[in-house]
Amino acid sequence: MDRHAPEVADHRPVFVSLGMVILDELRFPHLRTVIDVPGGSGLYATFGARLFKAGPRALDVGCIVLAGYDLPESTVRLLESWGMTLLLVHDTEKPCTRGLLKYEDDTFGRNTFSYVTPPLRPSPAQLGASSLLYAASFHFLSLPADLESEVSTLLRLREEKGVTERPLIVWEPAPFGCDSANLTSHLKACALVDVFSPNHSELRYLLEGKNDTQAEFSPSQVEAQAAKFVEAGIGPNHRGLAVIRSGEHGALILSNDRPAEWIPTYYGQGAEEVVDATGAGNAFLGAFAVALHETNDPREACLRGSIAASYALEQVGPPKLAASSSLSGELWNGSDVQTRLQEFKARISKV
Repeated sequence: MDRHAPEVADHRPVFVSLGMVILDELRFPHLRTVIDVPGGSGLYATFGARLFKAGPRALDVGCIVLAGYDLPESTVRLLESWGMTLLLVHDTEKPCTRGLLKYEDDTFGRNTFSYVTPPLRPSPAQLGASSLLYAASFHFLSLPADLESEVSTLLRLREEKGVTERPLIVWEPAPFGCDSANLTSHLKACALVDVFSPNHSELRYLLEGKNDTQAEFSPSQVEAQAAKFVEAGIGPNHRGLAVIRSGEHGALILSNDRPAEWIPTYYGQGAEEVVDATGAGNAFLGAFAVALHETNDPREACLRGSIAASYALEQVGPPKLAASSSLSGELWNGSDVQTRLQEFKARISKV
Protein backbone atom coordinates (compact mmCIF):
# COMPACT_ATOMS: atom_id res chain seq x y z
CA MET A 1 0.00 0.00 0.00
CA ASP A 2 1.50 3.28 -1.13
CA ARG A 3 0.84 6.41 0.88
CA HIS A 4 1.22 10.00 -0.25
CA ALA A 5 0.84 11.88 3.01
CA PRO A 6 1.55 15.38 4.27
CA GLU A 7 3.60 15.09 7.43
CA VAL A 8 2.55 16.72 10.66
CA ALA A 9 3.23 20.43 10.57
CA ASP A 10 2.30 23.56 12.49
CA HIS A 11 -0.60 24.10 10.10
CA ARG A 12 -3.42 21.78 11.10
CA PRO A 13 -6.64 21.43 9.09
CA VAL A 14 -9.96 22.82 10.21
CA PHE A 15 -11.94 20.01 8.58
CA VAL A 16 -11.59 16.39 7.47
CA SER A 17 -14.30 14.10 6.12
CA LEU A 18 -14.01 10.38 6.74
CA GLY A 19 -16.63 9.70 4.09
CA MET A 20 -15.71 7.95 0.85
CA VAL A 21 -14.68 9.25 -2.55
CA ILE A 22 -16.59 7.18 -5.12
CA LEU A 23 -16.36 6.97 -8.89
CA ASP A 24 -19.95 6.90 -10.12
CA GLU A 25 -21.47 5.45 -13.26
CA LEU A 26 -24.70 7.22 -14.25
CA ARG A 27 -27.30 5.29 -16.25
CA PHE A 28 -30.47 6.71 -17.79
CA PRO A 29 -33.38 5.20 -19.72
CA HIS A 30 -32.46 6.99 -22.97
CA LEU A 31 -29.35 9.14 -22.45
CA ARG A 32 -25.77 7.97 -22.84
CA THR A 33 -24.16 6.37 -19.78
CA VAL A 34 -21.63 8.58 -18.01
CA ILE A 35 -18.68 6.95 -16.21
CA ASP A 36 -15.98 7.94 -13.71
CA VAL A 37 -17.96 10.85 -12.23
CA PRO A 38 -16.22 11.83 -8.96
CA GLY A 39 -18.66 11.62 -6.08
CA GLY A 40 -19.28 10.17 -2.64
CA SER A 41 -20.03 11.74 0.73
CA GLY A 42 -16.35 12.42 1.39
CA LEU A 43 -15.79 14.33 -1.83
CA TYR A 44 -18.90 16.47 -1.55
CA ALA A 45 -18.44 17.23 2.16
CA THR A 46 -14.86 18.22 1.38
CA PHE A 47 -16.08 20.48 -1.42
CA GLY A 48 -18.51 22.17 0.98
CA ALA A 49 -15.73 22.81 3.47
CA ARG A 50 -13.40 24.08 0.73
CA LEU A 51 -15.97 26.47 -0.78
CA PHE A 52 -15.40 29.23 1.79
CA LYS A 53 -11.63 28.68 2.01
CA ALA A 54 -10.21 30.60 -0.93
CA GLY A 55 -6.52 30.96 -1.75
CA PRO A 56 -3.97 29.88 0.88
CA ARG A 57 -6.79 29.06 3.32
CA ALA A 58 -7.62 26.05 1.16
CA LEU A 59 -4.96 24.20 3.17
CA ASP A 60 -7.36 24.41 6.13
CA VAL A 61 -9.33 21.62 4.46
CA GLY A 62 -7.96 18.10 4.79
CA CYS A 63 -8.96 15.38 2.37
CA ILE A 64 -8.24 11.64 2.64
CA VAL A 65 -8.83 9.43 -0.40
CA LEU A 66 -8.52 5.65 -0.40
CA ALA A 67 -7.50 5.01 -3.99
CA GLY A 68 -7.38 1.73 -5.85
CA TYR A 69 -5.10 0.85 -8.72
CA ASP A 70 -7.54 2.38 -11.24
CA LEU A 71 -7.88 5.91 -9.86
CA PRO A 72 -8.20 8.21 -12.91
CA GLU A 73 -5.53 10.86 -13.20
CA SER A 74 -8.31 13.37 -13.89
CA THR A 75 -9.68 12.79 -10.38
CA VAL A 76 -6.27 13.37 -8.84
CA ARG A 77 -5.88 16.60 -10.83
CA LEU A 78 -9.33 17.74 -9.70
CA LEU A 79 -8.51 17.25 -6.02
CA GLU A 80 -5.09 18.84 -6.35
CA SER A 81 -6.60 21.84 -8.09
CA TRP A 82 -8.60 22.61 -4.96
CA GLY A 83 -5.31 23.30 -3.12
CA MET A 84 -6.20 21.30 0.01
CA THR A 85 -4.12 19.26 2.42
CA LEU A 86 -4.49 16.03 0.48
CA LEU A 87 -3.77 12.51 1.71
CA LEU A 88 -3.87 9.83 -1.00
CA VAL A 89 -3.65 6.27 0.27
CA HIS A 90 -3.07 3.89 -2.66
CA ASP A 91 -3.95 0.20 -2.56
CA THR A 92 -2.36 -1.35 -5.63
CA GLU A 93 -4.22 -4.63 -5.16
CA LYS A 94 -7.81 -3.31 -5.10
CA PRO A 95 -9.98 -1.25 -7.45
CA CYS A 96 -11.36 2.15 -6.48
CA THR A 97 -14.74 2.39 -4.83
CA ARG A 98 -17.23 2.47 -7.69
CA GLY A 99 -20.97 3.02 -7.59
CA LEU A 100 -23.88 2.77 -10.00
CA LEU A 101 -26.62 5.39 -10.05
CA LYS A 102 -29.64 4.25 -12.08
CA TYR A 103 -32.05 7.10 -12.81
CA GLU A 104 -35.75 6.42 -13.36
CA ASP A 105 -35.95 9.13 -16.04
CA ASP A 106 -33.67 11.42 -18.05
CA THR A 107 -34.11 14.46 -15.79
CA PHE A 108 -31.86 13.41 -12.86
CA GLY A 109 -34.86 12.67 -10.66
CA ARG A 110 -35.33 9.57 -8.53
CA ASN A 111 -32.49 7.06 -8.63
CA THR A 112 -31.15 3.93 -6.97
CA PHE A 113 -27.55 3.47 -5.86
CA SER A 114 -25.48 0.30 -5.57
CA TYR A 115 -21.78 -0.46 -5.17
CA VAL A 116 -20.02 -2.05 -8.12
CA THR A 117 -16.80 -2.77 -6.22
CA PRO A 118 -16.14 -3.38 -2.51
CA PRO A 119 -16.09 0.01 -0.73
CA LEU A 120 -12.76 1.40 0.47
CA ARG A 121 -13.75 3.28 3.63
CA PRO A 122 -11.36 5.73 5.30
CA SER A 123 -10.77 5.28 9.01
CA PRO A 124 -9.02 7.38 11.67
CA ALA A 125 -6.16 4.84 11.78
CA GLN A 126 -5.35 5.63 8.14
CA LEU A 127 -4.66 9.26 8.97
CA GLY A 128 -1.33 7.95 10.24
CA ALA A 129 1.29 10.59 10.95
CA SER A 130 -0.38 13.17 8.71
CA SER A 131 -1.64 16.53 9.90
CA LEU A 132 -5.21 15.39 9.18
CA LEU A 133 -5.31 13.60 12.54
CA TYR A 134 -5.07 17.01 14.23
CA ALA A 135 -8.09 18.54 12.44
CA ALA A 136 -10.51 20.73 14.37
CA SER A 137 -13.64 19.04 12.97
CA PHE A 138 -14.54 15.69 11.42
CA HIS A 139 -17.42 14.47 9.28
CA PHE A 140 -18.54 10.84 9.52
CA LEU A 141 -21.06 8.88 7.46
CA SER A 142 -21.44 5.69 9.47
CA LEU A 143 -23.66 3.13 11.11
CA PRO A 144 -23.88 3.63 14.90
CA ALA A 145 -21.55 0.72 15.76
CA ASP A 146 -18.96 1.93 13.26
CA LEU A 147 -19.25 5.48 14.54
CA GLU A 148 -18.58 4.37 18.12
CA SER A 149 -15.45 2.51 17.05
CA GLU A 150 -14.21 5.32 14.79
CA VAL A 151 -14.73 8.11 17.30
CA SER A 152 -13.06 6.05 20.04
CA THR A 153 -10.08 5.36 17.78
CA LEU A 154 -9.84 8.98 16.66
CA LEU A 155 -9.80 10.35 20.20
CA ARG A 156 -7.31 7.71 21.36
CA LEU A 157 -4.89 8.42 18.50
CA ARG A 158 -5.11 12.16 19.13
CA GLU A 159 -4.48 11.65 22.85
CA GLU A 160 -1.41 9.55 22.04
CA LYS A 161 -0.11 12.53 20.03
CA GLY A 162 -0.75 14.89 22.93
CA VAL A 163 -3.95 16.42 21.53
CA THR A 164 -6.43 16.65 24.38
CA GLU A 165 -8.87 19.10 22.77
CA ARG A 166 -11.99 17.35 21.52
CA PRO A 167 -12.78 18.03 17.84
CA LEU A 168 -16.19 18.99 16.53
CA ILE A 169 -17.85 15.78 15.29
CA VAL A 170 -20.59 15.86 12.65
CA TRP A 171 -22.48 12.61 12.08
CA GLU A 172 -24.44 11.82 8.95
CA PRO A 173 -26.07 8.44 9.68
CA ALA A 174 -25.61 5.83 6.95
CA PRO A 175 -28.89 5.83 4.97
CA PHE A 176 -29.26 2.05 4.78
CA GLY A 177 -29.18 1.84 8.59
CA CYS A 178 -31.97 4.35 9.13
CA ASP A 179 -34.85 2.13 10.27
CA SER A 180 -36.91 1.91 13.43
CA ALA A 181 -35.20 -1.39 14.31
CA ASN A 182 -32.01 0.64 14.77
CA LEU A 183 -33.51 3.59 16.65
CA THR A 184 -31.99 2.70 20.03
CA SER A 185 -28.47 2.40 18.66
CA HIS A 186 -28.79 5.76 16.88
CA LEU A 187 -30.06 7.48 20.03
CA LYS A 188 -27.13 6.06 21.98
CA ALA A 189 -24.54 7.06 19.36
CA CYS A 190 -25.78 10.66 19.35
CA ALA A 191 -24.07 11.17 22.71
CA LEU A 192 -20.71 10.88 20.91
CA VAL A 193 -21.27 13.68 18.40
CA ASP A 194 -21.87 17.41 18.31
CA VAL A 195 -24.11 17.45 15.25
CA PHE A 196 -26.59 14.73 14.25
CA SER A 197 -27.79 15.25 10.68
CA PRO A 198 -30.05 12.82 8.86
CA ASN A 199 -32.31 14.06 6.10
CA HIS A 200 -36.03 14.29 6.85
CA SER A 201 -36.82 10.93 5.24
CA GLU A 202 -34.08 9.14 7.19
CA LEU A 203 -35.34 10.76 10.39
CA ARG A 204 -38.85 9.47 9.67
CA TYR A 205 -37.56 5.98 8.90
CA LEU A 206 -35.75 5.87 12.23
CA LEU A 207 -38.95 6.62 14.13
CA GLU A 208 -41.62 5.02 11.95
CA GLY A 209 -39.79 2.36 9.96
CA LYS A 210 -39.24 2.15 6.22
CA ASN A 211 -42.23 1.86 3.93
CA ASP A 212 -43.15 2.60 0.34
CA THR A 213 -45.67 5.34 1.08
CA GLN A 214 -44.76 8.94 0.29
CA ALA A 215 -45.57 10.96 3.41
CA GLU A 216 -46.65 14.56 2.97
CA PHE A 217 -43.97 16.92 4.27
CA SER A 218 -44.84 18.48 7.62
CA PRO A 219 -42.41 20.94 9.30
CA SER A 220 -44.07 20.42 12.69
CA GLN A 221 -43.73 16.65 12.38
CA VAL A 222 -40.04 16.95 11.49
CA GLU A 223 -39.55 19.20 14.52
CA ALA A 224 -41.28 16.71 16.81
CA GLN A 225 -39.22 13.82 15.45
CA ALA A 226 -35.94 15.74 15.77
CA ALA A 227 -36.87 16.71 19.34
CA LYS A 228 -36.79 13.05 20.35
CA PHE A 229 -33.07 12.91 19.55
CA VAL A 230 -32.37 16.25 21.22
CA GLU A 231 -34.21 15.13 24.35
CA ALA A 232 -32.30 11.83 24.41
CA GLY A 233 -29.05 13.78 24.32
CA ILE A 234 -26.82 14.87 21.44
CA GLY A 235 -23.21 15.43 22.47
CA PRO A 236 -21.32 14.60 25.67
CA ASN A 237 -23.08 17.44 27.53
CA HIS A 238 -26.43 17.14 25.70
CA ARG A 239 -25.79 20.52 24.06
CA GLY A 240 -25.37 19.24 20.52
CA LEU A 241 -27.44 20.07 17.48
CA ALA A 242 -29.95 18.20 15.36
CA VAL A 243 -29.68 19.50 11.81
CA ILE A 244 -32.34 17.96 9.59
CA ARG A 245 -31.64 18.45 5.88
CA SER A 246 -35.00 18.52 4.13
CA GLY A 247 -34.30 19.03 0.43
CA GLU A 248 -36.31 21.83 -1.18
CA HIS A 249 -38.00 22.48 2.19
CA GLY A 250 -34.78 23.79 3.73
CA ALA A 251 -32.99 22.71 6.89
CA LEU A 252 -34.08 22.56 10.53
CA ILE A 253 -31.76 23.47 13.42
CA LEU A 254 -32.75 22.35 16.91
CA SER A 255 -30.99 21.88 20.25
CA ASN A 256 -31.60 22.09 23.97
CA ASP A 257 -30.17 25.62 23.85
CA ARG A 258 -32.26 26.98 20.98
CA PRO A 259 -35.78 26.60 19.60
CA ALA A 260 -36.52 25.11 16.20
CA GLU A 261 -35.49 27.30 13.27
CA TRP A 262 -35.86 26.65 9.56
CA ILE A 263 -33.40 27.98 6.99
CA PRO A 264 -34.64 27.96 3.39
CA THR A 265 -32.76 26.64 0.38
CA TYR A 266 -30.98 29.02 -1.97
CA TYR A 267 -32.89 27.67 -4.97
CA GLY A 268 -36.64 27.29 -4.72
CA GLN A 269 -38.55 24.23 -5.85
CA GLY A 270 -38.51 23.84 -9.62
CA ALA A 271 -35.64 26.29 -10.18
CA GLU A 272 -34.11 25.80 -13.65
CA GLU A 273 -30.59 26.02 -12.19
CA VAL A 274 -31.08 22.72 -10.36
CA VAL A 275 -29.63 19.85 -12.43
CA ASP A 276 -28.76 16.98 -10.05
CA ALA A 277 -29.25 16.78 -6.28
CA THR A 278 -26.48 14.20 -5.79
CA GLY A 279 -24.09 15.33 -3.04
CA ALA A 280 -25.96 18.47 -2.05
CA GLY A 281 -26.61 17.26 1.50
CA ASN A 282 -22.98 16.23 1.97
CA ALA A 283 -21.79 19.61 0.66
CA PHE A 284 -24.14 21.31 3.11
CA LEU A 285 -22.54 19.49 6.04
CA GLY A 286 -18.97 20.29 5.00
CA ALA A 287 -19.69 24.00 4.88
CA PHE A 288 -21.79 23.75 8.05
CA ALA A 289 -19.01 22.06 10.03
CA VAL A 290 -16.38 24.65 9.13
CA ALA A 291 -18.67 27.59 9.83
CA LEU A 292 -19.88 26.16 13.14
CA HIS A 293 -16.31 25.61 14.29
CA GLU A 294 -15.25 29.11 13.29
CA THR A 295 -18.33 31.12 14.34
CA ASN A 296 -20.12 28.93 16.93
CA ASP A 297 -23.29 30.22 15.24
CA PRO A 298 -25.59 27.43 14.00
CA ARG A 299 -27.67 29.83 11.91
CA GLU A 300 -24.65 31.20 10.07
CA ALA A 301 -23.41 27.65 9.58
CA CYS A 302 -26.75 26.65 8.09
CA LEU A 303 -26.73 29.62 5.72
CA ARG A 304 -23.30 28.65 4.41
CA GLY A 305 -24.43 25.06 4.16
CA SER A 306 -27.33 26.14 1.96
CA ILE A 307 -24.93 28.01 -0.31
CA ALA A 308 -22.67 24.96 -0.63
CA ALA A 309 -25.68 22.81 -1.52
CA SER A 310 -26.71 25.30 -4.20
CA TYR A 311 -23.39 24.86 -6.04
CA ALA A 312 -23.60 21.08 -5.79
CA LEU A 313 -27.03 21.14 -7.44
CA GLU A 314 -26.00 23.03 -10.56
CA GLN A 315 -24.36 20.19 -12.53
CA VAL A 316 -23.54 16.52 -12.68
CA GLY A 317 -20.47 15.89 -10.53
CA PRO A 318 -18.63 18.51 -8.47
CA PRO A 319 -18.73 22.24 -9.34
CA LYS A 320 -16.03 23.86 -11.48
CA LEU A 321 -13.38 26.04 -9.85
CA ALA A 322 -11.73 28.95 -11.64
CA ALA A 323 -8.65 30.22 -9.81
CA SER A 324 -8.19 33.85 -8.79
CA SER A 325 -7.10 36.24 -11.51
CA SER A 326 -6.28 39.92 -11.86
CA LEU A 327 -9.97 40.51 -12.58
CA SER A 328 -11.61 38.55 -9.76
CA GLY A 329 -11.17 36.21 -6.85
CA GLU A 330 -11.75 32.50 -7.32
CA LEU A 331 -15.09 31.56 -8.84
CA TRP A 332 -17.16 28.40 -8.54
CA ASN A 333 -19.36 27.76 -11.58
CA GLY A 334 -18.52 31.32 -12.61
CA SER A 335 -19.94 32.76 -9.39
CA ASP A 336 -18.39 34.48 -6.36
CA VAL A 337 -19.26 32.56 -3.21
CA GLN A 338 -19.32 35.51 -0.82
CA THR A 339 -21.51 37.52 -3.18
CA ARG A 340 -24.00 34.65 -3.35
CA LEU A 341 -23.98 34.33 0.45
CA GLN A 342 -24.64 38.04 1.00
CA GLU A 343 -27.41 38.05 -1.60
CA PHE A 344 -28.98 35.04 0.12
CA LYS A 345 -28.85 36.72 3.54
CA ALA A 346 -30.41 39.89 2.13
CA ARG A 347 -33.17 37.89 0.46
CA ILE A 348 -34.23 35.88 3.51
CA SER A 349 -34.02 38.92 5.82
CA LYS A 350 -36.98 40.35 3.88
CA VAL A 351 -39.15 37.27 4.44
